[in-house]
Amino acid sequence: MINRKTLLLFWLLGMLAPMAWIARHIPGYDAAFAFVFGPAWMHWVSHAFLFGVLACLLLILLMPGGEMRWPRLAMVLGVVLVAAFLQEAIQLAYKHRAWGGDEWFDLGVDLIGAWIGAAAWFAFNRRGHGLLSAAKKQPEH
Repeated sequence: MINRKTLLLFWLLGMLAPMAWIARHIPGYDAAFAFVFGPAWMHWVSHAFLFGVLACLLLILLMPGGEMRWPRLAMVLGVVLVAAFLQEAIQLAYKHRAWGGDEWFDLGVDLIGAWIGAAAWFAFNRRGHGLLSAAKKQPEH
């Protein structure tokens, strides 16, 4: 079974990889990428999902007992914000353009996704369901 820290690392690397740039260099993948992520609403949903899962993974790692700790939640949201800035900076670097309104909007969507992910983590943890309760019981490696 995959270690939680390893899963978090792979999730971060996948999020930060310039997928649109990679898609330009792989025949067939470009069309699939454009089909899935072309509509603006899908772009927003995917941003919220990516950063919501990131927040959940960080909370599982940092608060395995499930107790609400505001300083740790603030730290998780800070890490999410740094990851969001990095993702936008990487995208702008390969697009060769400056920071603009679209990037600020994406950061807002990313933080909304993180809050939704954190709320889901707390809700599931309070009820003792699935992955979140299993994270409580597993010893750290």
